[in-house]
Amino acid sequence: MAEQNYSKNGLLDFLKEAAVTGIMNPGVARSRKTAAEKLLDHVTAEERINLRMLDVDELCSRIHKMEDSSIREEAMNLYNSRLKSALADYFDWLNNPEAFTSTGSNMAPVKQVQKRDLEEQKALESIALHHAGTQDDIIPIPLREDLIVYLQGLPLNLTGAEAKKIVKVVKAYVQGADDE
Repeated sequence: MAEQNYSKNGLLDFLKEAAVTGIMNPGVARSRKTAAEKLLDHVTAEERINLRMLDVDELCSRIHKMEDSSIREEAMNLYNSRLKSALADYFDWLNNPEAFTSTGSNMAPVKQVQKRDLEEQKALESIALHHAGTQDDIIPIPLREDLIVYLQGLPLNLTGAEAKKIVKVVKAYVQGADDE
């Protein structure tokens, strides 16, 4: 019997093949592969060649502590769960490929799977596009020496009317007669 491959590349190959061969729901395999790719970029050399050494929670904590981490906490939690499931399935498959059944293989009716896959793909694309490099959609606005307000979600094509609407909402918070 050949020596078993517990490497990052082995896991990614397994997830790709699992989707193609049907031993795992293709949508589940894709989402797990995306999570693995995002998180495993930050593993040590030792962890990269032997994923059995990897502590997923500790890895996520390391990534979260990085100043330039572009993965939001919600996405990090989702990736954490998916990577753990992917690793569990991969190790089970390595131990006994003939008897392998995925923890994510509960096959729903095809129409439901396609709808869920489409929704999940859209969510992942949104996360990837929205947080591709930095959190440049968060605008810090220093109001006072000890107070900064953060504005998020402004569209790139903000109109004057929309800006006035935002100003009206902010002005509604004004207390007292403090005019400019």
